[in-house]
Amino acid sequence: MTRYSRRRILFFLLTFRLLVGFIVAAWSPYSILSAHPGRSVGELAPLTLAGAFLIGAGAFGYVWCTWDFAFTGLSFGPPLPVTRGVYGFLRHPMYFSLILVLLGESLVFKSWRLLGYASVFALLVHISVILYEEPSMVKKWGSAYLQYAERVPRWIPRIRRPPA
Repeated sequence: MTRYSRRRILFFLLTFRLLVGFIVAAWSPYSILSAHPGRSVGELAPLTLAGAFLIGAGAFGYVWCTWDFAFTGLSFGPPLPVTRGVYGFLRHPMYFSLILVLLGESLVFKSWRLLGYASVFALLVHISVILYEEPSMVKKWGSAYLQYAERVPRWIPRIRRPPA
């Protein structure tokens, strides 16, 4: 693969992933809020601060995942499962990060509609992962993915203790 084609693939991967994140976590919530505005967000209530934390953590996680996926796999179908970085803690950290952002937005904007959007998104992602994505990965990578799935949880990260 030439250096030019690697850059082109990298640019395309980063652009696509960031565009998807923007649509799910920014454009769609903005559309919901502009049609049904919530209460004022000017106050620094504990829920607003918790929401801001979730948005920040989710955005950071999404960008980190995008970076790891793009630089490790360098394609939409890497030859092996990506297991470094955040992928060492969760099998689907991009989805998890987007869900954190959406939950955070629902808290910051005090919007039941955004909470509903986050819930529906999480449910549809979960169904898609179970029925399509993970079976496809097992078919593609076989025992390598099964071993990875045994070690790494799907949605809730494990707190690992350092080896004694």
